[in-house]
Amino acid sequence: MKFVPSDRLLPGMISLKSIYNRRGTCLLTANHVLTHPIISQLCKQDYPGVFVYDEFPELARSYPDFGENWRISEVKAKHILNVDRVIYFATSVVESILHMEDKLLDMLELKEHNHDIYTHSVNVAMISTVCGIGMGLSDERLKELATTAMLHDIGKMAIPDEILNKPGKLNEDEMELMKSHSQLGATILNQTTAVTDEMKKSILMHHENYDGSGYPTGAKGDEIPLYARIIHVADVYDAMIQKRSYKKPFNPLEVIEYLMGNAGIMFDIEVLYSFLQYLIIYPVGTTVTLSDGRQARVVKNRPNQALRPVVMLKETREELDLAKDRSCYNITVVGGDCVFHEGDGLEPIGPTGRAG
Repeated sequence: MKFVPSDRLLPGMISLKSIYNRRGTCLLTANHVLTHPIISQLCKQDYPGVFVYDEFPELARSYPDFGENWRISEVKAKHILNVDRVIYFATSVVESILHMEDKLLDMLELKEHNHDIYTHSVNVAMISTVCGIGMGLSDERLKELATTAMLHDIGKMAIPDEILNKPGKLNEDEMELMKSHSQLGATILNQTTAVTDEMKKSILMHHENYDGSGYPTGAKGDEIPLYARIIHVADVYDAMIQKRSYKKPFNPLEVIEYLMGNAGIMFDIEVLYSFLQYLIIYPVGTTVTLSDGRQARVVKNRPNQALRPVVMLKETREELDLAKDRSCYNITVVGGDCVFHEGDGLEPIGPTGRAG
């Protein structure tokens, strides 16, 4: 299987999964042959893309199924502030990831679903959970972390849509209103007993930077709750790889370079290291170009070896372990198969106020 952005779909491709719009209406059923009208409609609705069958069906990877209907239900629970229901969804995320053999997080699954500012929080919960696993958090703490991540942007419900979705740069007043969402979120949840004080404080402080340059309090280092430090990494990463009304999606490799360049400045180094251990850069099934010019297909990933997967040469079906085969130490992956659009370059997060 592979994920293909909507503007790169071709007639004759066959969908691997059913997909839905924000209202829960099925746009395309599984095992459906794509046609020009279907592709045109997906592009018109700005749907990010579709998983399709390809010549390597044996490479399909088992993955927690947080499909569109599930995500829409989670969004509805937040809109009516049904925190018990949000906790149920967060628990589902944690338990599903804990049952994954390798705990590796597939960027394609994140990108497939994220075409709404609120469903973004599900992705942040998933990324935060694997970070928490890497940092040794207990199952109970992981569930608190995932719940906090799902609620981290709850304050944006009080921000007008014309500001949230403004295609251009925010003016000073709009920026201040946007930045108030973390305080608004903490206030909205203030009387909610199911949300602990640590969780509320983390929602308040999820835009604090490790060096004290963030907002709203200017806290730094360990003054920032652990949940907030984890969510900050997950939030910025997921926001940057997604298309928004005000920006193009950035290439994930560039985003990782951005995160690493801000280690100890914006982000807790320990959290960032845990994040990098469990994120898949080239998901199983991705066609990659090797540094010696050969084409290959990714067949396996391992924690902490994101840039050196096991690949199968497309021409000979020979497997190469780029991390462990001595003969492959000088071979690297130099590009994927257009799974993601290239960004025009990374812009600072601060001036837009929109990361997350």
